[in-house]
Order: sequence, then C-alpha cells, then structure tokens
Amino acid sequence: MATAPIITFKAGRCTFNQRKVSAVPTPGYIYMYSEDDLLHFCWRPRSAPSTEPELDLIMFPQDGTFRPVVREERDEEMWSPTNGRIFELSFVSSSQRHFFWMQAKTQAEDGDPSWFSLRDQRLGQIVDSLLQGEEVDVQEEIEALRRHDSSPEDDGEGDDDGMDVDQEPEPAKRGSGGAGSGAAGNVRQGGASGGRA
Repeated sequence: MATAPIITFKAGRCTFNQRKVSAVPTPGYIYMYSEDDLLHFCWRPRSAPSTEPELDLIMFPQDGTFRPVVREERDEEMWSPTNGRIFELSFVSSSQRHFFWMQAKTQAEDGDPSWFSLRDQRLGQIVDSLLQGEEVDVQEEIEALRRHDSSPEDDGEGDDDGMDVDQEPEPAKRGSGGAGSGAAGNVRQGGASGGRA
C-alpha cells in the first residue's frame, strides 16, 4: 500500500457456511485506500502491517455494498440476528460475499452485542458511500461520530475508539470488544441484509 488509508476501523472476519455466520477470533482492521484511481477494500490482522492485507479487493464504483445484517429494525434502531454486529460486503457482479464483525465495544446500555448503534450504522454508511463512488469527507464524518459519542468505544486499552482516518494504524495485540470470538448466528440468504439507516 503506497498511500494512507482513507478509513480504518476494528473488525474481524467471519466464516459463512450455508446459513451460519461465525466470527473468527483474530483481532483485525478493515481499511480502505485509493491507489491509481482504484479503491481497495482490505482486511488485515492487527498483528500484520498494512502492507500485508489478508484480503485486498479492488472495488469498482457501485459494484459493492457494505450493509448491516439485520434481524429487526424499528425507527433508527437495528439488531443483528447473531450475537454480534455483522456487516456483509456483497457484489453486483458476482455472488461472492464477505462477512465482518465489529470489534469495537458495543454502545448498547445493556451490553447487547447485537445492537447496531447509530455510530455503527453511520460507519457502515460511510463505507457503503465510498463503495458507491460518492464523495465523502471521511475526516469530518469520523470527527462528527466522535463528537456525538458521550463515551468512546474502547477495548480496554487507552482511548482508541476503533476508528482511524488517513493514518497508518500500528499493529497491536489487543483483546476485542463487540461480540467476542465465539460469536455466531444464523443468516438468511437472499435478502438478509438490512437497508441503509
């Protein structure tokens, strides 16, 4: 990776077997960067440098979507059908799908790891907007999310809120927040993704 990431946030990968999504316990980052006018969607373990992503997908505008997997939606409130906050990266041009779980600590007052906070939803919308080829002031969006938070999401080490913009995240060995390594749940194929909030 020759350029700085546009956005970076804590997320783990999931395995998908027919109807079941299971969280892989490896702490990781989703990050996106642009190089030679091509947008890259990447995932890497936190222990690996950003130059060595485990997943590096070149994204063409409007080919990919990044949406929360939703069981229930009321007003602006959304819940996952799993015991963690899962997002699905899917494509118009293929049946390929990737699932990721949010590793930053849940903002639910009762600690419910399946509740998508407005912050989780907005973070997903930012990524989806970038995938659509829309102009997004990511720095301002992330700062607005941080200003809105009354208490930063943290995994117990420092004041890291799980989001970075235009900076090289340092590899770290940390515990993860969110659903935890045992997160699993059922996902319906074909139409299981929730819409934009």
